[in-house]
Amino acid sequence: MNQKTLTLELSNDQFADLANALEDHRDYFKKRADEAMLGFGLDTGYWTSRSQDVQELLDLVLHNARQEH
Repeated sequence: MNQKTLTLELSNDQFADLANALEDHRDYFKKRADEAMLGFGLDTGYWTSRSQDVQELLDLVLHNARQEH
């Protein structure tokens, strides 16, 4: 997978918005995974994997923010 490097300067509000958006995106994928268990849409593994990808991104963002303070 190709990687991108981002350097962002965010206000506290912007950072909170970014973290909340990632959490919402992760939760959306978790919901799709639950629906897939009922036979809807793509398989559960796909949605679970996407949810984990977003969680890893969220963890990285939170970890980097802690290091800067």
